[in-house]
Amino acid sequence: MNKITSISELNLNFIEQIFNKTEEVSQNWPNLKKIGEGKTICLLFWEPSTRTKLSFEHAAKMLGFHVLDFSPEHSSIKKGESFEDTIKTLLALQVDGFIIRHPEDKISEKISLMLPDDIFYINAGDGNHAHPTQAMLDVFTMSQKFNEIKNLKVTILGDVNHSRVIPSQIELLKMFSCEDVSFLGPKTLISDKFTPSYSSTSTNCLAEKDILFVLRIQKERFKGNDSIDEKEFIENFQVNDEFIRRTGFNGYLMHPGPMNIDAEITKKVAEADNSLILNQVENGLYLRAALLSLIA
Repeated sequence: MNKITSISELNLNFIEQIFNKTEEVSQNWPNLKKIGEGKTICLLFWEPSTRTKLSFEHAAKMLGFHVLDFSPEHSSIKKGESFEDTIKTLLALQVDGFIIRHPEDKISEKISLMLPDDIFYINAGDGNHAHPTQAMLDVFTMSQKFNEIKNLKVTILGDVNHSRVIPSQIELLKMFSCEDVSFLGPKTLISDKFTPSYSSTSTNCLAEKDILFVLRIQKERFKGNDSIDEKEFIENFQVNDEFIRRTGFNGYLMHPGPMNIDAEITKKVAEADNSLILNQVENGLYLRAALLSLIA
């Protein structure tokens, strides 16, 4: 298996291999086996990224890969070259693997079919469809705090509709037999397919939850009649000291980033002792190195 398009294409045994390898990488960092020597990996990001792109780049270099950082804005795509011809050109330049982020939903499936069998590929996010490595690093981070993922009680707060992380995360949690996942936020940001969902909070409503996974409002993905009253969102759903007291939440806080401080979460809460946000970032580096080690 050398093409990672979505969680649904993987199995639990492979995920457990990745998690075990991630633990090994974290213990040995930065002294990693240079499995990438003599190989070239190309990063193609059509959308902005900090955590995903830099962790993949850092991981690849530590594994000995030569890394090409492809910028669509400074390529022949601006002259009219097609996506397919761009990939063919890079293959002719002897690229051995690709890490691609693209705004089109499910383009990862097309890319996988486009590439030769011996070329590895990782979907770094495609539209609202999937972000498999983010889901992996999130669930790995949860597993560091809880031995039995299947027993976790998770609440996802915020803009679920426009998140590519959440479909991947739900799929992975189900793979571990974790079924207690609920959603919290304005009805305009959580469609009916996400259940159970709640559009208001009450006293101690989160007191028994293990994980509160917070999402930013992703305005860049709004379409048509999508809208949100940001002032009302902040008043009702911002994760701040008063929200923590009101809901009784005393589990672990997570956020896939980037955070919009003082919108969906305050700085104080994001940096509290029960925050795993920077753990997620660090684990993203180790997990992406682990994944490359297994498929490249």
